[in-house]
Amino acid sequence: MNSLYIALNMLRRTLLQKRGLLLHLVLPAAAISAIIGILGHGGDKAVTIAYLNQDQGLFGAFAAAELAAMPAYQLEQAENELGLKEAVITKKAAAALLVPPGFSERLLRGEAAQAELLQLSPSEASVTLRVNVDGLVKRFGELAALGQQRGLEGAALQDAVQAALQQVSKHQVRAELTDYRLSAGLADNAITGFMLIFIMGLVGSTVGIILEDRRLTTMARMYTAPVRSLEIAVGNFLGSFLIGTLQVLFVLAVTRWVAGYDYKLPFLSQLVMLELFLLASMGVAAAIAGLVKSQTNVGVLNTLVVVPTCMLGGCFWPLSLMPPWMQTLANFVPQKWAIDGIQRLAAGESLAAVGLNMVVLLLFALILLGIGSAVLRPAAADAG
Repeated sequence: MNSLYIALNMLRRTLLQKRGLLLHLVLPAAAISAIIGILGHGGDKAVTIAYLNQDQGLFGAFAAAELAAMPAYQLEQAENELGLKEAVITKKAAAALLVPPGFSERLLRGEAAQAELLQLSPSEASVTLRVNVDGLVKRFGELAALGQQRGLEGAALQDAVQAALQQVSKHQVRAELTDYRLSAGLADNAITGFMLIFIMGLVGSTVGIILEDRRLTTMARMYTAPVRSLEIAVGNFLGSFLIGTLQVLFVLAVTRWVAGYDYKLPFLSQLVMLELFLLASMGVAAAIAGLVKSQTNVGVLNTLVVVPTCMLGGCFWPLSLMPPWMQTLANFVPQKWAIDGIQRLAAGESLAAVGLNMVVLLLFALILLGIGSAVLRPAAADAG
């Protein structure tokens, strides 16, 4: 029961204050959501494309049907050119496509023609749209050229092209892209890495609270009270773990269901790996809290512990970019095992398959928590 009081007191001194609420909940969720906005969403969500077909011939209907069948696009028809431009300006559409009048006739005559593409600035959606539309134009022109080589013209040429387009629309032969997720993308690695950085940020906060208790002799008074040293250690641990768990749940909820990011792995599996990393982070906090004697030294933690281990563990860049000797050193920091486990889960593996990662993270937690608990007790001078 005493441990619970200590844990709730730590929660009151952190998350239940405005500064702690902003630092441990709002800031991580906002920062990671911003990274998602910059690097893009993890899922293959269709982008909205506004279009206006002013062509009364075969190509306009053919192009609209082909683009609508592509999973990358969601087509929305505009009423006129003004509505087309407004959709792009207001960012209701990533780009807009205008097929002008007489477009099909020009292609049937063998003339060069290009559909008009509207965009605020070049983007992945607009570039791929241009490539796909140009491909449809080229295919239509090739069918028209084949008909002309057979001596067809006028209505006969149009009927031949229409029959060929009907066969093309059946997509009897198609390519299928299978993503085996053999490696994590830039966005996946960065988002997971920064999430671990914010979890490690709890180290400084936890150490600061413990050292403040030591400086104000609060911890010494607890040890002279009828409270066992184990209860004090467990209380500090539970408080830190509760704060970290709330942070993890809040960040996952915001990024998954508000920002709409697809982590490509089940929520429960991701939560388990992050909670195990949180345990390891609490072990680091306990060990440092026992070794650091002055609260003024807590500020150096980011320089000497958090940032270097996050860099070495792959939070800022993939481990594959580092030289072999640094990849070997990465095995001695918990960030490496957490990121590797999450990436393998995103690749389709089960929790049982990443059992080694989970065991290593637990060993980090147990060993460091043991060290911290052994040296956490205040010195005799402090107690006096």
